[in-house]
Amino acid sequence: MPSTTAPQIGSRRQVFASLLVLTLLSGVVHGVLDGRWSVHEDKVAHGNLLNDLPESFGEWTLVEHGDIHEGALQQLRCYGSVRNVYRHGPTNTLLNVAVMYGPRGPIAVHTPEVCYSSEGTEQTRKRSKETVETDSGPNQFWSVEFARRDDPSSRFEVWYGWTSGANWTAAEHPRFWLTDDLYKIQLSGPSTYSSFSPCKSFLTDFLPHLEQHIK
Repeated sequence: MPSTTAPQIGSRRQVFASLLVLTLLSGVVHGVLDGRWSVHEDKVAHGNLLNDLPESFGEWTLVEHGDIHEGALQQLRCYGSVRNVYRHGPTNTLLNVAVMYGPRGPIAVHTPEVCYSSEGTEQTRKRSKETVETDSGPNQFWSVEFARRDDPSSRFEVWYGWTSGANWTAAEHPRFWLTDDLYKIQLSGPSTYSSFSPCKSFLTDFLPHLEQHIK
């Protein structure tokens, strides 16, 4: 009676080899997507340009300069970042603004819908796309509203978007952007139900200056 041991062993080896190849490919794809293996030369220098943003522009003035929380910076692996508070002169409206520059993967996946949901808030409407026009063309941002779970009246808006150096985009899947690095801007302020939008007003005045400080 012929033996089937040798073919069975060979078949198992092929299966193990195939699984090993798939595992390695999965690791490579994940590493590429989160920017783990991107080259860092001169990127900190580009990130440091964000520290030279003007303190006053249009109707907005810097009132507080701070840093992004160290834990968040470690997660995002930023090459550079700023977190400031600005006041709108005519209305005294305050906005919290963060600009980050880092590897595509971490910068792409940490959206407000993920972050704010773990901080005692809930989303109160679906996100929508907003357009801000500048001399360089149209820029698109996601807009979403939240409120604290213990105070439904405490509604606030968050706008955010990404760029690799051109105009800003409200990307559906920024993690698959065909570049190693991304800039992200995120700003939050009170929700308003009038013709004045604090976030749109700020971005209209701010973006022309920010464009000069990103590569």
